[in-house]
Order: sequence, then structure tokens, then C-alpha cells
Amino acid sequence: MGRKGSSGLSLLLITICVLAAGYGCEARSPAGDLAASFAPSGEETIRELGIYSGRERVGDLHSSRQEGTWKGGDAVVRFVEKVHLRLSFRGDRFSITSSQTSYVDRKMELVASRGVMDFGAGAWETVAVRSGDGVYQREQVAAGSRNIDRVSVPGDTLVSDALPMYLEKARLEKGAKVRLGVFNMALGQTFPLTLVFRGETESGRLYALTYWGMEERIWIDDNGMVVREEMALGVNARRPEEPEKTGHLPLESILSVTAVPGIGIPPDLGEREEALVVLEGSFRPPPQTRWQRVQSADDHALVTLLKPAVPPSNQRRPDKAQMPKDSFGLDLDSSRIREIALEIAGTIDDPWEKALAIGQWVYAELGKSMRECFTALQVLEAGEGECQSHSLLTVSLLRASGLPARFAYGVVYLPERKAFGFHTWVQVHVGEWIPMDPTLGNFPAGVDHLTLAVGGYQDQFRLFPFITGQGGWRIKFRES
Repeated sequence: MGRKGSSGLSLLLITICVLAAGYGCEARSPAGDLAASFAPSGEETIRELGIYSGRERVGDLHSSRQEGTWKGGDAVVRFVEKVHLRLSFRGDRFSITSSQTSYVDRKMELVASRGVMDFGAGAWETVAVRSGDGVYQREQVAAGSRNIDRVSVPGDTLVSDALPMYLEKARLEKGAKVRLGVFNMALGQTFPLTLVFRGETESGRLYALTYWGMEERIWIDDNGMVVREEMALGVNARRPEEPEKTGHLPLESILSVTAVPGIGIPPDLGEREEALVVLEGSFRPPPQTRWQRVQSADDHALVTLLKPAVPPSNQRRPDKAQMPKDSFGLDLDSSRIREIALEIAGTIDDPWEKALAIGQWVYAELGKSMRECFTALQVLEAGEGECQSHSLLTVSLLRASGLPARFAYGVVYLPERKAFGFHTWVQVHVGEWIPMDPTLGNFPAGVDHLTLAVGGYQDQFRLFPFITGQGGWRIKFRES
């Protein structure tokens, strides 16, 4: 099996719930101008579809396919997918735009790609160019932040850019099932995908795809183009109709579907000193931390959550060796970041009191919204944002104040939903790694926070294997 690809629109919808990716930098990529490296040799096939939630059109999907050559050598197919999605959240309306351009050779291996997602307040770009067999130079850019690395794609794995080409060439018997590993270049992760061929229909060849516990159906025409797509979360892509009603996709419905059910969870969970919970279903065991003890079994995990205890004042010694090396999105070379950090906590000597002042300032000063930013300066400019934006600015200010700080990704219990929602918060080292939540105002964060991953800003992508949608995992409370 070569290195091939996967559908992008459903991944976009999952991304809305947890993270965002795009770009916002004027500088040219050292990976080069991908468009200039492509010489078309055939006509471009274009499909225009609408994105629907119920009877309302909530977005637009433009896709195209064209034969050509890459830098005068390899024969390649260029795939382009552009999405504009309109969303709403508690009366607030905003849009997401994304674009993915991929160049795939005759062996169905990715040659190069550029992906962009823009939430308005900020954006993220990922460029990848093949530099060897299964090896790519990858560059990710968000405003002034740039990260360049090499990515190795596991053998016998798809790269998530050219599934339509794979589906076009695959000749499967009706009902045949194929299990694939799919590697997403922007996420830097492989996830399992199950593909079932349902047969020929009037709309084209019908395939059912399942990944992360979510299922969608895709119709492919004779040109290898997606002509219809039915996804989880009640969202579909199909040919537009006239007349039709324009609307917005309610983000509340997506958050409800992707939330992790909480069974028997007491409403005062966040105020308790200790809690014992059982993780059941399709999940990965969470990491062991100072305040999170994990016992794993084949079909469940037992997790003891302890309320973090801030060290006594005479033991609050930040370990500079714990300072993370990553700086993507933090704008640590910005004089504005340094000035704000100095203004908030410059006269405070005690490490925890300094961290507390910064966390409380972010909690008080930033508005709460679903606007996504990708750098600390973008967050300051927007003056509002969701949990990742709050955490991004907090980590930046903590680091600028000399305190080791990193991101924590996981779920937090939402009593009004009786479920755990995916969330981002912060850990600061003041003798111990202490979690604090500048979005919800928890200093420190309590046992209602279940940590699934820690690290840098880009480690948010490690949440994806935990997102299973309908029929996924659940968290049960157990009396200790």
C-alpha cells in the first residue's frame, strides 16, 4: 500500500470542537511556491457543493482536480478543497474558511501539500514537501511564529490528502471492508480508518468510512470527485438547490455530540478534595500525573483525581530546567508581552503569587467567546477567545515572567450538560506542576479537570484520538 489520503471536511468539523489550524504570516515559505512547481497538462474538473445542517445551507465546499507534472518530472494530480463554514454560538455568529491543496503522484503518494485554516481572529498554515521516501519537510506558520521540522510517515500508511484518488482506483467487491492507518500531516498523527464499499448508486460509488467512532458516507463519481457526503453531527455536503435557506451551524450541537458522557457525577465535583472515576468504552488511558493516578485494565481505567496542593511558600522554587523548549505561538520575543508581564507581576517575588496574578488578569481581561487565535499577540489584539486563546496568552505571560509553563489538554466536567467537554488549561511549575484554568477562573484547577495530554501549543493535536463522537467513551463516578 502506498502513502495516500483521507477526507478533509469531517476532520474540519471535529477540529471546531477542540482546536484550530491555519495561517496568518506574510512571509514566504522556505518550502517554496508549491503552485509554481506544478505544470498543468489537462483540464480542471470542478465541483461546487453546499454544506447543510437540516434544511439550512450553512456553508460552501469547492473542490477541483487537475492532471499535471511536478517540477517537470513526476506526473501528479492536484486536488484542491476550499470550505467556508458559517457557525453560531449562543447568539454570536462567525465563519471558518479553510483551503487544502495537495499534489499526489501516480503511486498515490503525497508529493507536497499546503493547508490553511482561518477563524478570522487568527489562522494557521501547514506546508509539507517530500524530501525522501516517506519523509517530509513540514513548516507550520501562525502570524509571527514559525516551526520547521521533518516528519516521517509510517510505512503502509495513508497521508490524509488523496482519499478520492484511492477510492477512484480501488476496485472492491460490494460489502468489502478495508482497515487503513491514515496519517494527517497537520496533526502529525496516524488514526485508524475503516472503509466499506456499499456499491454503485445513481450518485456514484458509495463508501462508508468510520474513524474515531464517527461514521460518514461518501459518493465518488467517475472523475474521482466527491459529489455527496453525509457526516456525523447532522452535517451533509451535496449539490445546492434553489430556492434554499441560508443559516448557521449551531456550535452547541457539535459540543453536545462530542462531549464525553458523565455517569453519576456529583455537581460539586470541582469543589472536592478527591474523586475516583472509571473510564469506559473506546478511549486511550490518560497520562499519570502528580494529581492524577491511573490504573489501566483491558476495558477500563480507574483514575484517582486529587485537588492540587500549592507548595508552602518556603518550597516554591521553580525549576528552570523544567522550562519547555517550544515557543510556537507564544511571541516571547515581543516587547509588548514582556511589558504586560512586568506590569502584572513585576513587583511580586513569590512564584505562585506571580502565577496567580497573571492567571487572574487573563481571566478578568479576556472576553469569553468561540473566536480562535493562534498567537499570544493575536489574543491581545482580539481581546477575547475560547479556552485555547486564554491558555495561550497565560503561558506566554508566565514564561515571560520566568516561570516554567505548559499547556494541559483534556476534559472538564460541565454540570449543566452532565458531561465532560474538551478543554485547554495551563500548568505552571512553582516547585510542583500546578494546574490553573484562566478560562474558568480556577486557581488551582480542581478534580473536575481530567488531563489527557500536556506539552506545547501544538500538542493540542494529541486530543484527537480521544474524540470518538457518538458511541464513544464515558466517565463514571465511583464512591471511594
